Amino acid sequence: MFKRSFTLIELIVVIAIIAILAAIIAPNAFQAIEKAKIIEAIGDFKTLKTAIYALYADTGHWMTDHHTRSYIYLGDNPNRSWYNTHDLIEDNNSYTGWDGPYLEKVKGKTPWKGSYAVCGGCSWGVFSNKNIALEFEDVCYNPADGGNGACPMPSSSRDRIDEKVDDGDRSSGDFRGGSDVHWILVKDVYDF
Repeated sequence: MFKRSFTLIELIVVIAIIAILAAIIAPNAFQAIEKAKIIEAIGDFKTLKTAIYALYADTGHWMTDHHTRSYIYLGDNPNRSWYNTHDLIEDNNSYTGWDGPYLEKVKGKTPWKGSYAVCGGCSWGVFSNKNIALEFEDVCYNPADGGNGACPMPSSSRDRIDEKVDDGDRSSGDFRGGSDVHWILVKDVYDF
């Protein structure tokens, strides 16, 4: 009894078909992963903005009102000593009317493994120091992820997020180029 096996030509054709399919599918898979990160970051932005406004509606205070530094790093970030507790989770300042927690938990890490920080009264170039902004830092949340400066948000992702949470114009003042990215959560709240 004779057993038929594949010829070299047949094997090459099958391998070529598999390679073509992989070349078509792989980029789409990577785009889907980046799109999911963008959606997650936009959700984080909106959740934090809602919580900040709810705190203000209940107490008349912004989350950055009682900090000696204007930066509040979200989450327990081992790379930053500026981490502060804040009133979205616990009533640290005994505010009248506090009815939180306003967030179930604090998410300190961006989808790109960088750090989230809220900055009140900061000013960077075109930014007014009257605003509260959410910063997407390229500082890695964990040194095991590559250390400082190793977790930037891709430029194309910055543009997509800016279209969704702002006006899509990177020069409008609600965006700063470079590694760290900032978007305004609350405009013109401080009177310096």
